[in-house]
Amino acid sequence: MPTDLSYNINVVKRDGLHRFYLINKTIFILLSFILWIDALTGMIQFYGGFSIKLSLLFKLPIVFTMLIVILMNQKVVFTFILFAIITLVLGSSYRFLSNPKISFYVNDLAMSIKVITPFIVFYYCKVISNIFPNLLGKYGVRALWINFYAILFNLTIGVLGFGYTSYPGTDGREGIGVNGFYIAGNELSGCFVLLFGFVLHYCWNIKRLIFYPMAILTIICSALIATKTAMFASLLLVFLIPIVNERANVFKLTKLKLKLFIPLLIFSSLLIYFILDLLHTIGLYDKVIWVIQEKGVLGLLLSGRIEFSTQIIEAFMLFSTWFEYAFGVGTIGMSDYFFSKYSSEVDPVDLFVYFGVIGSTIVYFTYYIMMLPAFSVFRRSSFLSPIIVLVNMILLLLSFFSGHILNSGMLGLLWGVFNSLVFIKPIERQKDSYND
Repeated sequence: MPTDLSYNINVVKRDGLHRFYLINKTIFILLSFILWIDALTGMIQFYGGFSIKLSLLFKLPIVFTMLIVILMNQKVVFTFILFAIITLVLGSSYRFLSNPKISFYVNDLAMSIKVITPFIVFYYCKVISNIFPNLLGKYGVRALWINFYAILFNLTIGVLGFGYTSYPGTDGREGIGVNGFYIAGNELSGCFVLLFGFVLHYCWNIKRLIFYPMAILTIICSALIATKTAMFASLLLVFLIPIVNERANVFKLTKLKLKLFIPLLIFSSLLIYFILDLLHTIGLYDKVIWVIQEKGVLGLLLSGRIEFSTQIIEAFMLFSTWFEYAFGVGTIGMSDYFFSKYSSEVDPVDLFVYFGVIGSTIVYFTYYIMMLPAFSVFRRSSFLSPIIVLVNMILLLLSFFSGHILNSGMLGLLWGVFNSLVFIKPIERQKDSYND
């Protein structure tokens, strides 16, 4: 009888573990279609003229399930996440009590979750890598590939004339750049950096001959998107991926760096020529030259963000209380100061006014925790650590110039998965009966 009881308990445990595996396998499969659902949402809005928030309805159950898994396995981390979200929404809650603008408050609550989402996904994947070692390596990597094809597909249909442009046209002129059915050009640029960086890294290390045509494709795709961030980032990816893969020699002068110098000059010259020709075609060349003469190259890159960032910070510092300095005012507070635009599109500035000193510190702390593992194994044999480090640095840099990186609904989940790939373990089929 005891033997039968022990057997039954083991069967129940095994069945429970199998169901838990299937649930998490489903989560990774759903992650594979994040950008496809975003495109479907954009297509419905483009042709139907209304938004059904399909992307939000798709992502929320995924994040909620991840939180449950974290709660089951790491209660301390779950408590921290809950504490972080409550802290981030304190400032806007304080404003809501005196000025109840429901739509703005809902937006602030959503943004509080968005900026923490990469950390949630990252830690969820870390937990799963310890329970099912093969799941992350197989389905996490597959999720990035499938979402990479989603961007390629949308850029292709964009070239064919379908979907949105990066910059809408004015005075009867056509818009600039193609987004496919992705609504937000800046958020698309962030996903472009992550996924094209991942694929370029794979090509450089596994299929070196494919790297060169893939590099050209990356430059072409960035020119199609036509945002400054995408074009600038594409050059960084193409020429820095071989360098970061030198690992221990990354800061030393090597033959590889000398070989890359001439192609870098050629590609940079071609890109500058393309941009100048485009500016002449759309009639913005003289305006751009004037901006450079008046405000310098930095002023051109930031596209007026310096002025608006200054206005936002001045309004925040002038009208806010000490409590709001600490916890921010959210968009609900910004709507009291400005009539239409509530974001500077410079992430550090937006985080500061939305979440205050304490809230923005918490946000950057979560990114530090998320990025630290890849940095710690950068010089070792970890296959993906060089590209994880490089992409993280580029995305943080872009957050100063384009915004909508740290609070991106498109990028957040993929960014968490991408950083977690540093935990991939060697495939051991005999130890994991749930590999298939």
